[in-house]
Amino acid sequence: MSGYKLYYFNARGRAEICRLAFAAAKIEYEDIRLNREEWAKVKESGKPPFGMMPFIETPGGHIIGGSFAITKYICKKAGFFPVNSDEDEAIADMIVDAVEGVTSAMVKWFFEENPAKKEELCKTFFETTLPTNMERFQNILKKRNEGNNFFLGDKLTYADIIFFNLCNVFAQGEPKVPEQLKNFSSLVDHYNRVLSVPDINAWIEKRPKTER
Repeated sequence: MSGYKLYYFNARGRAEICRLAFAAAKIEYEDIRLNREEWAKVKESGKPPFGMMPFIETPGGHIIGGSFAITKYICKKAGFFPVNSDEDEAIADMIVDAVEGVTSAMVKWFFEENPAKKEELCKTFFETTLPTNMERFQNILKKRNEGNNFFLGDKLTYADIIFFNLCNVFAQGEPKVPEQLKNFSSLVDHYNRVLSVPDINAWIEKRPKTER
């Protein structure tokens, strides 16, 4: 073992981009999946920096929280990081920020308790928010090699992993192209390109089956 430990629930959720990054990077880690009672004790211990999961412990004893921060940290160690310019790194971060915006909108309707409001939020998300943003993601992708590579050229970066995971949510974690990408051919190609990374594909095939 490398000494890395990842803490989260027994779910893909916000930790899955970290697991995908660990897989792509070929970095071994302990995938610690807590139940609610165990999480309450860990939270009370003060170990998680902001009282939330996911978080990791590094071999050097550092604690790093936040799914995007963890993923970026792992990818930088493995070389899945924009190196051509500061602008490329900023574009990668822009993509990540946009993914978080879509995720937040999705979480909002998913956990809405009022049935009428939930239906309204769901309709807005799938008819407006998601397709509008997918078109924007595709436009960004097409700016490099007409969309025939990854977001920042021929090299996988954390932006590709994080965007792929967003799309895979709509496939319920299965290794298939989600229906929501059907009108965006370049994004379908991108999805399959990331899925074809051997270590990412292997992780998806073997990972625990969870509801979300």
